[in-house]
Amino acid sequence: YQFPEHWIPLLGKRIKNVHLKEYTKKGTDHSLEAFRPLLDGTTNWPAVLEAFDQVGYDGYLTFEYFHPYSHWPEALIHQTSDSLDRMLGRK
Repeated sequence: YQFPEHWIPLLGKRIKNVHLKEYTKKGTDHSLEAFRPLLDGTTNWPAVLEAFDQVGYDGYLTFEYFHPYSHWPEALIHQTSDSLDRMLGRK
């Protein structure tokens, strides 16, 4: 496996839709616990977003649902919205 920012230049204009998922790289741990809420992992989002800019991607960014807040599901919506705003320079 490689990091997302390494794949984007290879795929370039073939990228039609982007599905974001956050994870933390913990050695060889490939369990569900490696998936994290957005911006709570080890993904280099500035490099990923720069790579999308470099290939001219201007489509949608969707985030895969990860629910760490079983007692308050609305928290995921607020946390994800805030994280996307930060990633896209809106905060």
